[in-house]
Amino acid sequence: MNDEFGSHKNDMIMIRLSIIVPIYNVEKYLAKCLNSLLVQDISSEQYEIIVVNDGSTDNSSSIAELYVNKYPNVTLYSQKNKGLGAARNTGIHRAKGNCLFFVDSDDYIRPNSLGQILNCFETKKLDALRFNYEVVNDQYQIIKKKKNAVYNIIYSEKVVDGETFMTQQLGWACYVWVFLFESSFIKNNHFFFNENIYFEDVEWLVRVMMSAKRIQSINQQVYFYLQRTGSITQGIQIENKNKIISDKLYVIDVLKRMSETTSNRKVVLWCKGMISLTFMGMLFYVENDLPQRKEEIIEFLKSKKYLPLKSYHFTLKQQRDLFIINLSPRLYCYLRNKK
Repeated sequence: MNDEFGSHKNDMIMIRLSIIVPIYNVEKYLAKCLNSLLVQDISSEQYEIIVVNDGSTDNSSSIAELYVNKYPNVTLYSQKNKGLGAARNTGIHRAKGNCLFFVDSDDYIRPNSLGQILNCFETKKLDALRFNYEVVNDQYQIIKKKKNAVYNIIYSEKVVDGETFMTQQLGWACYVWVFLFESSFIKNNHFFFNENIYFEDVEWLVRVMMSAKRIQSINQQVYFYLQRTGSITQGIQIENKNKIISDKLYVIDVLKRMSETTSNRKVVLWCKGMISLTFMGMLFYVENDLPQRKEEIIEFLKSKKYLPLKSYHFTLKQQRDLFIINLSPRLYCYLRNKK
């Protein structure tokens, strides 16, 4: 079956894990993704793969159908194009597993890697478990991570609450695909993705962290993130470039409100640090992609009294960039444009 109701399988079997895979025009990558999910060290009866076709116009749905017909633990749902957040929400609603794993359809995971992390998750009775990842290019060669991206990530096996994890171990890597999440924790707290923004991971993950009681990391490399041309934020039209700016401003506003309503000083500092990094990226983006909006963003920074931006566990390079922005946002844009 291939409609908005989809098809259910293994209804009477206790499922340990639900893997949610949204798809949208990924015919080139989908088979590699699904194959990686099927070559695992747990029984196929113990996990389900929920493929959500978000209005694909290529052969993605037909490819997914082949897997549905061949593998009993693969299920396909189709819906009108609503975006990544909406597709993930469909997966959450349909999931029957005790924990959730979000996998993007152009990415893939290491063979026989689910058993260890799933056992750790269940043994420790966690709300969330974070594991490690690699970034690969179109030739599936590993791209060395930038120091700025991993500087503050700590893989500690100590179980902590979400606020402690966010401020001491998460760093700035707000990627939902490097976590397992306890299904009832997500559903009972109504943690669904914002369906109208590009950067739903940051906004969603922060909400989850603020409520979680038991989170742990495991330094096992499980996930491969494909950095490709033609992804959501690359090769896009002008109206979508403007939406990227609007969505970044929305996330900044969410972080600002959170910093104003929490009594946890470290959460306040983390939120302000993430706001600073978001503005850094946004100024660079408008300088190169939307120069006509540069002055608007700079005036927004000033009128909303975000300046001076704050540092939180920043690298020396990030501290330098922050110093320049606080001195002159226009100078920062000029210098970045010269690189």
